Amino acid sequence: MVNQNFEQKSEIRCKTKLPKQMPWVIPVNCEGCGDCVNKCKKGYLQMIETNVKGVFVPWLAEPEKCTGCGQCASTCVMGAIVMTEHVEMALNRFLEQKPTIPT
Repeated sequence: MVNQNFEQKSEIRCKTKLPKQMPWVIPVNCEGCGDCVNKCKKGYLQMIETNVKGVFVPWLAEPEKCTGCGQCASTCVMGAIVMTEHVEMALNRFLEQKPTIPT
């Protein structure tokens, strides 16, 4: 039996032209200011709760729509968002994981 989630994600990748780079969020570096969310031209970056109750960090709700413009990363003074050329890895991370902070 083939994993249905994998099929859906593969289908997304086939239908969508992936950008050359994509944001990579480093939750432990984030101070939760939300400047990156406000800077996202398309509004795809949202603050979501981490594994620590009450602690929110930016996360792409619809990563397949991200254009890879880098505005979020350039806005972050804490270095909590960097751009990566490992686009498929970043896409899978946003789709399959929630942000976690070591406790």
